[in-house]
Amino acid sequence: MSGKSRIDTTSADDKSIGFDYQYYYFLNELLNLKTGQVVGLEVLDDVHIERPDGTNLLVQLKHTIQTNAQGAPINLTTMDSDLWKSISNWCKLIIDPADGRSSVKSQLDFLKHNSFLLASNKSGNKKNALLISVEAFQASTKSHTALLAEISALKSKSNDKVISRYIDDVLSLDGAVSETFFRNLSFALGKDKIIASCKASIAEKQINPSRIDDVFHAIDSEVRQDSYAAVKAGQKITISFDEFTQRYRRHFDKARSSGLLFRKFPPVLPDNLLNQTFIKQLVDINDISEDSLELHSKFTTRRLYFRNNVERWMQDGDITQSDLDDLEDDASVMWEGKFLRAYSGRQSTEDERASARAIVGDLRQRKLSLASQELPLTMSNGGFYDLSNRPVIGWLSDWKDRYK
Repeated sequence: MSGKSRIDTTSADDKSIGFDYQYYYFLNELLNLKTGQVVGLEVLDDVHIERPDGTNLLVQLKHTIQTNAQGAPINLTTMDSDLWKSISNWCKLIIDPADGRSSVKSQLDFLKHNSFLLASNKSGNKKNALLISVEAFQASTKSHTALLAEISALKSKSNDKVISRYIDDVLSLDGAVSETFFRNLSFALGKDKIIASCKASIAEKQINPSRIDDVFHAIDSEVRQDSYAAVKAGQKITISFDEFTQRYRRHFDKARSSGLLFRKFPPVLPDNLLNQTFIKQLVDINDISEDSLELHSKFTTRRLYFRNNVERWMQDGDITQSDLDDLEDDASVMWEGKFLRAYSGRQSTEDERASARAIVGDLRQRKLSLASQELPLTMSNGGFYDLSNRPVIGWLSDWKDRYK
């Protein structure tokens, strides 16, 4: 058996990545907005950029999952359907009678205000006859008449009826309109690492390298949500420089801040939550029940919220081991004061679980500070849970004998 199955043939994977490619190209343009500019997604074209002078750049985006022998995206060839389809679409747009462009004058007026860009992850190709001819025409080393003659010659060699019809759309333009169109046409090929481009754009805004991913994920998430909400409300997805600044500036400001950045890492919970020492301690004082998996999970998540952030801050150089030692010393002093008050001068009794719960309850209301910055209460809770998990602190009077 050979060939693709029906499922493979109708798979939407290639279409899905094409939509994602279009979105991330849009996001990168948002990240590079200049004063007075507006970027739109699927409004005037796949993506468009409105400039302060009243002109627009219309962008068609083409993505391929096909690769060459080296594993890179395939080249944009002379008779590539994506190439001719895009150019055909623009030719039809230029002469669209529904938009009042039946006359040559109206078409030329449209071209005064619009230019066209084909962007793709397909690689540039020095053997692409059309790209070579357009480049020579724009450099004034080839006449418009010669350009059209070469396009006609390409059509005569084609056996693909669809591509031939695309070429007919190009050749049917009025001479003056065609000449202006080709002067307004440009290509951006080899744009494969589009997410890396987004992150590079963020880096250019003086964001610390260790925080680029944080800004990217935050803005990516919000732009997606805002775009979904706009479409759902029947609105067009267009964002101006001022709107982008107002909506998303805070993510850049937070990243530039010298303060610690609190990250919500997806917690990887241990297989057996009850095996954790800090959970055992809480169960033994009847703070939580042995079968309360919801609370086991919630408190473990808080412990990991603290631990994962601390490890990342250490890795990025945002804190030092001395800073962490100071936090643990302060936390231990808070615990020690409550512990001594509960047990000094008293013998162990069965009622001491109530005293232990009081210690835990009090510490859950205390905020810890790290590198002169106050931590959120949930993270502070996680800090105390982490200390009791090691265990450095405990709740019952004999906690050292029980858990160490």
